[in-house]
Amino acid sequence: MVELWLKYGKTEIFVDVPSDMQYFVAEPSKSVELENVEADLESALVGLGCEEFERLIRSSKKISLVVDTQLPAESFLSVYKKLIEYVVQHKSSEASFSVLLSPWRYRGIGIEDFMNIENIVDVKINSIVVDRYSESSEWALDETSGLQVHQEYLSSDLKIVLLPTEYHGAYGLLDYRHTIVMGMAYVKSRPKRVKSIESLWEVANNIKPDLTIQTVHSDKKGLVKIFAGQPEQVATSASSLAHDTLTAKLKNKTDIVIVSPGGTPYDSTLMNALQTLGNVEHAVKNDGILILASECTNGLGGPEFTAELGRYALEKDDYRPSSIINHESVLINKFRLLSRKYKIALVSTLPKAYVERLLGAKAFDTLSDALSYALRIKGKECSISLIPDAARISVSLEGEGNKSQDEDSNNPQKG
Repeated sequence: MVELWLKYGKTEIFVDVPSDMQYFVAEPSKSVELENVEADLESALVGLGCEEFERLIRSSKKISLVVDTQLPAESFLSVYKKLIEYVVQHKSSEASFSVLLSPWRYRGIGIEDFMNIENIVDVKINSIVVDRYSESSEWALDETSGLQVHQEYLSSDLKIVLLPTEYHGAYGLLDYRHTIVMGMAYVKSRPKRVKSIESLWEVANNIKPDLTIQTVHSDKKGLVKIFAGQPEQVATSASSLAHDTLTAKLKNKTDIVIVSPGGTPYDSTLMNALQTLGNVEHAVKNDGILILASECTNGLGGPEFTAELGRYALEKDDYRPSSIINHESVLINKFRLLSRKYKIALVSTLPKAYVERLLGAKAFDTLSDALSYALRIKGKECSISLIPDAARISVSLEGEGNKSQDEDSNNPQKG
């Protein structure tokens, strides 16, 4: 037997694969990571034009820094802290400065790392965790898009956005548009009748940031590069590098795909885990089996997600997202579409009967039980791939799958 290891919550688990079976591990190529975060941020700002950036800060009376908190990595936190220091250093003493934290993906898991900013600088900073579900928050209508946007952001005369550039299973590569629309807008807004966030953004002129800073990190979360400047240009450059950095290659689809989101916080709830599925959909053959190993120690993922799951359990194939900005319903609809192509099995700490009733998916307590189930269906001649750390990466297919795999493709390994 060969042991395949993957992250599960705050620990690691393994599954035994028969030694006569060929398996494939899909991981991005190793990236060169930067060691001096401060120097690279300074270099990015120099490329932007430090004097121009400093002038913008000095001339602004109300500054907002929107931060997408999806990446709980020290390298990203370092960029965050240095950027706060930079703004405080150059703003006028009369100007107000707010940090708006946008935990739209993970519902506040790890948010405390971003809240602890008292020791960064010795001036008052207004730190706000934006709750896009709160009816009591101060929302202001942006008539061009139909979105109700957080008042603190909308009323700022200098809007800065900071986010890591990585993959999301429902939206692809994320950029500043997702951070604003999904993080700063009230979830019950009535956006213009469009089919995507990208098309909505085309009419949302009033909520566009003045400056965007996007980081690119390796699959191991080390910093690769920082981009700063005009939002559209930054998104293009950062997305290109992130695609190269966070794409794992498989030559062919496989019958069984074993997936780990990457441990905490990516598998802390079922909602978090489902964000992974779209990243790996091209790895699985039609009628194949995807095994998702996600601990889900914090349960389903909040009352809104639980309510959407209840609606899905009742409607099943008739289920449709209530809105393009309703993250929970978009995720569940993505699951609905993928589960029509192949079987999905969940390994978690959630009650099995609960998972099977709500999702209609097979549920298991252990990875070994899930693999045994898959092998009984597909047989011992089937192909298997393992995708660790799948929450932030995307699997790209080099060729259509068949049962014969090249010995050197997909980093094949045999025991």
